[in-house]
Amino acid sequence: MKYIPKDSSREPESMRRWKQLAVNDPNYDYEYLPSKERKDLLDALIEEQGYICCYCGMEISDETSHVEHLTPQSSDPDLSLEYTNLLASCGISEKYRPKYYSVLHCKEHCGQKRKDSNLSIKPIDSDCETKFRYTGVGEILPKDDLSVKNLNLNYTELINLRKAAIEAAKSLLEEDFSNDEIDLFVKSFEKRDHDGKFQPFCFVITYFLKNYI
Repeated sequence: MKYIPKDSSREPESMRRWKQLAVNDPNYDYEYLPSKERKDLLDALIEEQGYICCYCGMEISDETSHVEHLTPQSSDPDLSLEYTNLLASCGISEKYRPKYYSVLHCKEHCGQKRKDSNLSIKPIDSDCETKFRYTGVGEILPKDDLSVKNLNLNYTELINLRKAAIEAAKSLLEEDFSNDEIDLFVKSFEKRDHDGKFQPFCFVITYFLKNYI
């Protein structure tokens, strides 16, 4: 899980205008947000997160993600349109499932698995990245953490993806790099690339590299 600093100024203008016009409407709710505004919202969330899932860190696009309500709509409907309560989680709608068969596992973890269950650690918590550890085979610890269980972050496919990211990081260390050079690798994975994207599972890679030093 990577820390996501929420910034209300990133809320799409189209969504802001719709909210202003609909604020006194009895249908002022996320359920009634028009498709264009939903698309603009999802695009803004994905960009804000560096194109990775708010929970697992796999790469996402507008076709392989959905808008996630951090505080579920069932718990607090008043937050259903609050930008700072909205994130982008991996997950594919029925429309795109035939196109993205290889990532259908998303329905078994993260937002689609969580539904309305509680989380002990959230991506908007500034210290969330320090709350988890990762084994060399890709498992996330502690296994009994509420967020790990409710998001099913130790789902087999996620473990395999994290393991592959760790193995790729290990290949960087096959040569005899100094600690300063490894530190540069860490810093590179903590930054977005020129397209504004984070490396998928970047926080797993930096955890491994930091513990290697």
